[in-house]
Amino acid sequence: MEKRSLTRSLIYLNLLNLLLLNMLLVSRTGIGLTLLIMSLSTGGILIFHLITYDRQLHKILFSLRRISKGDLNQSIPDLSIKEFDEIGKSINELLNQKDNTIGHLAAHREELRLLLSSNEDPLWAQDEAGQILWANSSFYKLFNKSSDKKHPHYWEIIREPFLLEFLKDFSPSEQKELREFTIEDHYFLLSAASDSNGKKRVFMLQSIDELRAAQQMKRDFIVNLAHEFRTPLTAIKGFSEALRDDESQKDRFLDIIQNHTHRLIRLIADLEELIRLERGFGLSIQELDLAEFMANLRLIIQPMTDDAELELEMNVAKDIRAFFDPFKLEQVFINLSQNSIRHTNKGGIKISARLVADMIHFDFFDTGEGIDPKDHHRIFERFWVGENSRNRTRGGTGLGLSIVKHIIALHNGKIKVDSSPGQGCHFQILIPQNLYNEDAWH
Repeated sequence: MEKRSLTRSLIYLNLLNLLLLNMLLVSRTGIGLTLLIMSLSTGGILIFHLITYDRQLHKILFSLRRISKGDLNQSIPDLSIKEFDEIGKSINELLNQKDNTIGHLAAHREELRLLLSSNEDPLWAQDEAGQILWANSSFYKLFNKSSDKKHPHYWEIIREPFLLEFLKDFSPSEQKELREFTIEDHYFLLSAASDSNGKKRVFMLQSIDELRAAQQMKRDFIVNLAHEFRTPLTAIKGFSEALRDDESQKDRFLDIIQNHTHRLIRLIADLEELIRLERGFGLSIQELDLAEFMANLRLIIQPMTDDAELELEMNVAKDIRAFFDPFKLEQVFINLSQNSIRHTNKGGIKISARLVADMIHFDFFDTGEGIDPKDHHRIFERFWVGENSRNRTRGGTGLGLSIVKHIIALHNGKIKVDSSPGQGCHFQILIPQNLYNEDAWH
């Protein structure tokens, strides 16, 4: 229904008022009576418009008062006067935009809250007076202290002297500042930033323990690599000089030189293989019968165990086909077997394979010396040496188990060890039956 226009009504009523005046003048009505009639007519028009204006304005003000008191579902109702109705619709549009904006802000606020609360790195903000405006749970967990105050000062929570000194001397700047700290034997990288006027400062302590561990592993690897090369090279140099001075033991010296040369060649070959695996190269996936694969594996490992006077037992379920790189997987069991043979004096090796829910389960057992549980997480490190009994004097390069781990990882698999000193070792290997089946792990 078309709304009534207040402006149009005002024009029509004023035209009627003028027409009434003309009629009074034409009829030669007395001046006094004419003025009285025109005053009453004009007053009536004015009162009509004032009443109409007041009713429409009252509806708008009533709704606005409800909204101001928190009734967010309230809106301006439809009004009978066109001009006021347009004002009401404009106000409703503003209210809708405000609701949408508040909704977006609330959603972003919740996302930010979840992000901050789920962040494992301590994160907090403080004002220029040092009061903590907000902080995530990791902040209070790190410093193991809470406060009953809504906005405690940072020195009431933090007790690390070097960090306190930094926060005390921190001066706001446009650039983010980075500083390393050690807190309770953990390494952290502190990043600090402030707003444009310097009244609010945000700080985050990012754990760099893994980075430091990786740096230490890199240093250890370089040191170990240098040692692994230095030992045979020193022996080759020494026995070469001895051979020059004393040819009576020529054959013995040449055998020693040859052994150390072979050790260097094996070491370099293992390093090359490890580098290729770390780069993700070299897999040649084939569909194979698992029993056939295990039969071929027996042909490779049986001579090794026979030479060491150890027993070899292999069990595999029939009619199982799988996708994997047979040569790389053979390398896994060759490396495990060589490692076991070096540390097994009696008993033997047992290898079994079975299918469980689209996963191939390989179990590798030996009856050797075993490994201390505290070293389980380190045995796959390059050049790792545990107890004196598990050292390189037994012919290993120190890279075999590291190569094993990388081959299993390339097959989207997992390997874990269960062992104790004197109890032998149990390596459990899991790889998907179909390497390309993404649902295998679910």
